[in-house]
Amino acid sequence: MSELKEMKDVQLSVRALAAMMKISLDELADRAGIDRSRMKQISAGNVRMYAYELRSLSSVTGIPASNIDVGLIL
Repeated sequence: MSELKEMKDVQLSVRALAAMMKISLDELADRAGIDRSRMKQISAGNVRMYAYELRSLSSVTGIPASNIDVGLIL
């Protein structure tokens, strides 16, 4: 993952983050403190990710927030 931190234009979906960690989307949601159904809605692009969710995902995955694909942040 250290190479990714240097790649400023790479955007990873929440599904890609889970896959990189070799865990399910539900497990990623649990680790990040995000409701599982909300995480599935985020993954499907049906809802916008909040800034606190972005920070939590960044913290849990070690991936900079700027490399997480969130669409628009509310």
